[in-house]
Amino acid sequence: MASRPPTSPLALWSSAYAGCLLFLLAELAPHAWPSLPLLGELCWLASIGSIPTTLLLGAAARAAQSQPRIVVATTVALALLTVAVGWEHTDFLLSGPRSALHPWRASLRAIMAAFLALVGASGWLWLVGGMRIERPRSLAIWSIVTTAAVALLTTAMVRYRAYDYSMAQLVLPSGLLTASVLFLLVRRTRRVSLVVGVAAAGLVLALVSRFVPSLAATGQRALIAHSRAGALVTLYVLPRLDADPSWSTNGQPCPEPRPFVEETPMGIAAESRRNVILVTVDALRNDVVDTVVEGRRLMPALSRFSGRGVSFQNATSTYPATLFAVGSAFTGLSPAELYLSPTLPETIFTRSRAHLDRQIAVFPDVGWFRLPIVGQFLAPGVETSFAPSDGAATELIIERLRAARAEEASVMAWVHYYSPHDPYISRPRFGFGPDKRSAYLSEVAYFDAELGRLLAYLEEDGWLDDSLVVFFSDHGEALGENAYWGHHVYLNGWMIDVPLMLWHADLAPMRPTVGVSLADVAPTVLHFLGLPIPSDIAAQSLFTLDPNRRGRGSFSEAFPVRGRELFDSFRLPGLDEGTIRDRLRSIHIANKGYEPKGAVTRDEYRLVHHRAADAWLLYERERGAERLVGAEAPEARNLLQSELQRWEQAQLRRIECRLRVKADQPATAHPR
Repeated sequence: MASRPPTSPLALWSSAYAGCLLFLLAELAPHAWPSLPLLGELCWLASIGSIPTTLLLGAAARAAQSQPRIVVATTVALALLTVAVGWEHTDFLLSGPRSALHPWRASLRAIMAAFLALVGASGWLWLVGGMRIERPRSLAIWSIVTTAAVALLTTAMVRYRAYDYSMAQLVLPSGLLTASVLFLLVRRTRRVSLVVGVAAAGLVLALVSRFVPSLAATGQRALIAHSRAGALVTLYVLPRLDADPSWSTNGQPCPEPRPFVEETPMGIAAESRRNVILVTVDALRNDVVDTVVEGRRLMPALSRFSGRGVSFQNATSTYPATLFAVGSAFTGLSPAELYLSPTLPETIFTRSRAHLDRQIAVFPDVGWFRLPIVGQFLAPGVETSFAPSDGAATELIIERLRAARAEEASVMAWVHYYSPHDPYISRPRFGFGPDKRSAYLSEVAYFDAELGRLLAYLEEDGWLDDSLVVFFSDHGEALGENAYWGHHVYLNGWMIDVPLMLWHADLAPMRPTVGVSLADVAPTVLHFLGLPIPSDIAAQSLFTLDPNRRGRGSFSEAFPVRGRELFDSFRLPGLDEGTIRDRLRSIHIANKGYEPKGAVTRDEYRLVHHRAADAWLLYERERGAERLVGAEAPEARNLLQSELQRWEQAQLRRIECRLRVKADQPATAHPR
């Protein structure tokens, strides 16, 4: 083998930097043209990505000049490293409802890890082979194939969710392959000086962007640092930058929790408070309720019935995923309180069981709702049915209610609709276009038709005379905002602003503007039934609130708990000391590409706190939309920041008191 001149370290680093930056720009291109602040953030991320990329490029260049045994040894080492890194990814990929309890799960995990090792080894050999190429024609073919591979990887990242833990790992190989093509095309030409100049300019802009407050205040950093392009930063850097949270004991004793019966009048006679009917829907954004498409309302049934009931205009979800959001609605607890509950918490079903003749639930027939956690936590001991479609759900709940009416039985009934949940299917009756957003709107219109059928039945059969009907969505849905589709992760309006409505024959139509939360549903139901309300919850009955009250904040949070970890949340008979510490840490520390967040929504503003990065983003709410506020409105920012911090401290205090952790025990220290 002919000897080759040594590779310049500057050429290696410059190619690595420029390659990473080029990939990040290309990956973002379908969604946004980079502004100066966003370009500064991309340059900063490229500087971080250039470190491992330079090392890998240099190792490949050195291996290409070495003996075959060195190439084999490095390939085996990289394959083993891929297995070590990918082992946790396989656990995450097999954590869905169909895979978590699969009898062959261990074998499937081993096969997937072996496949990842094969892919990693093949990619390494392809890179080393490219470093050996001398002929221009062969190099051109290699570059075209490599560019096609990068395009496929980018397409995969664009197609799937921004915060998918495994998709995030494609950032590094994609940046590496892009850098390798650039390096091989310029390493022996005069154009290498151009690449060095681009890399140097990018590094200067990256460093400047770190110290210019106006760049950080735009919020562009949050957009990119917590998306696919910055996934590796949130995976491997942010988790190590934040101090552990501590309890808020201050040496104070915990008050003894006592239930109380809410005596505030609600204008509904006692004999007219016999039943509760809960109607929930998955992933319905509040801003689509009044949407008009092609001259017609998207949701005519809900719009019509909302004018006959109490429709809250400023309702927010407590969490951007079903389990914790509905859990809050049924218990009055915050998501963190649920996650750190020492035992299965009491729900509106368990608290009302002795006072009602029948309890009924109709769930969508999808894998998630067939997991034991749904029956054990959300609706324990309830007569449960599963519906393959929203139409079937309507038929089932009407059938169950008719039977209860015939028996003159009092009921607590719950039906959960599912059609707006991903994947979206364009319904023939509700066609709005071929794109993904139109398919979502089609699913919403289909759900609205079924909701209209149910509400019409309830009205015709007299249920509204003696029943409280509660309708809400568990969370919203991202439809391309921040290059993201689906739910989880974000706490922006399109994710946590939800419809919340009440119907009863004695309730006057109203559109309250007071800030409310899904957690307020539980005390509302208990208040309606005349049952005791726990004194250790922060939520309030909706019947007790001034409808036009200003200044009442509602709180939301999101933390890195998904997959098997989420499904196992409430299976433990009790939390041991180590589990408590790990869970407390997990709601504050970034993990698996997720930046944990807390948010407070109050009147015209919403403040979102990125906990691990300790970044605060203030949004102004205008007509269902949000506008990011930079250095404006400092008084509103300070007020909401203080309110959110007080609420989080009070939340930790309630958690501590439920766990009965004394101030002088080890749990008062930072959890490790």
